[in-house]
Amino acid sequence: MSKKAGYKVVLQFDSKILVGYRSHSMDAEADMAESTTGESTNRWKEFMPLYKGMEFSVSGLYDATPGDNKSFDDVYDLLAEGTKFTAKYGGTETGDVYRQADAYIMRTHHEGDITDLQNYTVDVKVTGEVTKSTVGA
Repeated sequence: MSKKAGYKVVLQFDSKILVGYRSHSMDAEADMAESTTGESTNRWKEFMPLYKGMEFSVSGLYDATPGDNKSFDDVYDLLAEGTKFTAKYGGTETGDVYRQADAYIMRTHHEGDITDLQNYTVDVKVTGEVTKSTVGA
């Protein structure tokens, strides 16, 4: 099993990576419906997946310097305006797998402790189907 360093996986917003990102996560889930009947084996409960969903989260150091990357302020604007965008989560090197979907920003958080650098967190909610692709394919 090959290992991949955490910094080799990114969350892209409309093909741009947030400035100063330090950590990320992806959660996928399925709503489960009980499908138990009188014919269920030895009266064991049975379940089946119904609706699926996915969320992404990324945290990083806040940098207000404008540049080619999306800044935290640009992401805040996506939230404030309720703008749908394309989110990509996964590797960026040729052959890496990534997942892509339309999404909305559902939370932004910015803070700066007196003993640390300013940082941010952005939480994203996927809307619609997620597609799986390979970089360079």
